[in-house]
Amino acid sequence: MQYRQCLIFYTVAKEKSFTRAATKLFMTQSAISHTMKDLEAEAGIPLFERLHRKIELTAAGNTLLTAVTPLVEKFQQVEIQLQNLEQSAPLRLASCITYGEITLPEVLQQFKKQLPQQKITVHISPADDCFKKLAAGKVDLAILEGRVPSEKYQQKVIANYPLVFVAAPNFLPTATGKLTLPELLNQPLLLRERGSAVRETFEAFLTLKGLRCYPLWESTDSASLIAASKKKMGISLLPYSLVANQLEKKELVEISISKIKLHNEITALRPASDNYLPALEKLWELL
Repeated sequence: MQYRQCLIFYTVAKEKSFTRAATKLFMTQSAISHTMKDLEAEAGIPLFERLHRKIELTAAGNTLLTAVTPLVEKFQQVEIQLQNLEQSAPLRLASCITYGEITLPEVLQQFKKQLPQQKITVHISPADDCFKKLAAGKVDLAILEGRVPSEKYQQKVIANYPLVFVAAPNFLPTATGKLTLPELLNQPLLLRERGSAVRETFEAFLTLKGLRCYPLWESTDSASLIAASKKKMGISLLPYSLVANQLEKKELVEISISKIKLHNEITALRPASDNYLPALEKLWELL
């Protein structure tokens, strides 16, 4: 006995009509009738009493209906779940700390307005960890600082944050709040960890000048660098958007460094494909 026979038998039994069952299953009445005759032949006993205007189940037919009903209803539940499978399976996103703190919450708010039923999981971690998750297939999309020279991924620049040097008010003895590059390197520096895009951007600039930096603090957490800067422990290099509020409140001041303009690109990556899920496509559009 095949599931198709179960479904047709179940429908005929519920409708008590070959005609109505055929309409409901988008089949011909002849196909319904032949399938039920084959099923009765396999069972070796009549399953229906064929009356003038309707059909009734025999005792054997009622027994079979009791057996197949949970199977058919369970399969119908699976069909419903299959239609909503994309929304029930969470979209997996990994984001670098900078974008995760500054822009991502607003993007996800817009995403949830457009696809309120779509689940999404978010991992906020350093850029290197985000890329490792994407490469291992643990996330569907990664947002990280810098670009990845690889044809394996579709990528686009989604933000470009200016980087600024900040310190507590009156941290510098000079009133101008300006330093030359050598003077900056003689100050206690509070920097992101090696491997972070902010640190790499700064060190790449120094390398071109034949210089190196030796930070007093290194941290994967920008918030700790901001807190240390407020306590007059040194000068931090951070994305402007992360410290805009502190600068406005004058809890921190920007330190101008002669002939230095640094920016931090944010890139979204997803595995190269010709067939993306609609939810992933929508998130990609919003970034």
